[in-house]
Amino acid sequence: MRIALIALFFCLSLCCLMSVYSQIPQHNLKITYIATEGFLLESSTHKVLIDALFSEGLGYFAVPPQEVIAQIMDCKVPFDNINVYLLTHYHMDHCDPKLINEYLSKHPDIPFVASKPSIVFIDGTCFGFIAKKKQFKILTPNINHCISDTINNIPVKVLGLKHLSYIVNGIDLEENMFNVSYLFEMDGIKIFHSGDADLDSVRDYLIKNTNWPDSTDIAFLNYFFFTSGESDLSYLAKALNPKYIILTHVPPSLNQEWQARVNLLRKKFPNILFFVNSMDSLSIKI
Repeated sequence: MRIALIALFFCLSLCCLMSVYSQIPQHNLKITYIATEGFLLESSTHKVLIDALFSEGLGYFAVPPQEVIAQIMDCKVPFDNINVYLLTHYHMDHCDPKLINEYLSKHPDIPFVASKPSIVFIDGTCFGFIAKKKQFKILTPNINHCISDTINNIPVKVLGLKHLSYIVNGIDLEENMFNVSYLFEMDGIKIFHSGDADLDSVRDYLIKNTNWPDSTDIAFLNYFFFTSGESDLSYLAKALNPKYIILTHVPPSLNQEWQARVNLLRKKFPNILFFVNSMDSLSIKI
């Protein structure tokens, strides 16, 4: 009888586990767009949120609808069973300190990966945020350096890639903004998320390091990577060698223009695309 009960418990536990992840076959990655550079990524056994909680588009960029924010905050499907939350930098179109603080308070089992400048910024807005430090994995590589770690069985490489420049009167207004990019692996699928780096940031990294730190299956790249068109794509295809490219951070007012550009770029690299509407999703088989 006891053996039968143990077997029943094991079967029920297995069924519950399968119900969480069974929608995602092995070697597949489901990508759900939240807004700007915010995504939910789901593999057969892992879920990762990146740059997902913010409510400010600076009058130009997309923001998550309130109902999507509510789903994330309450860990409702598909935002349940999150293994790790990644933050690239603390600009308000990527990071709402109050939302992140509340999210981590409600879900103390979810690790939060960010650089020290991002932690300091959030703590400066939400006094006492640092009290959640047991949830933090603070990874702050120097510019053009890489730090490796494993968080909830997800291998993560954090790259110090400079935030793209915004020059006014000869001064880079983003000189002191600290951006990190992530190269991580979900069930054998290797994913790169640039944050707000650009092509010059990748070039600088490769000049200093000769080699890219790992292979890439899917690269999430800020649209500023492609402002020179096909020549930029050729460089990235050779340097990163991704199987797919997901264009990010396209302002809604430029969606039509960039859809036309992407159609041209696909002649050289067919597997390039970008999302328009929050909660649009697709599955990619690697």
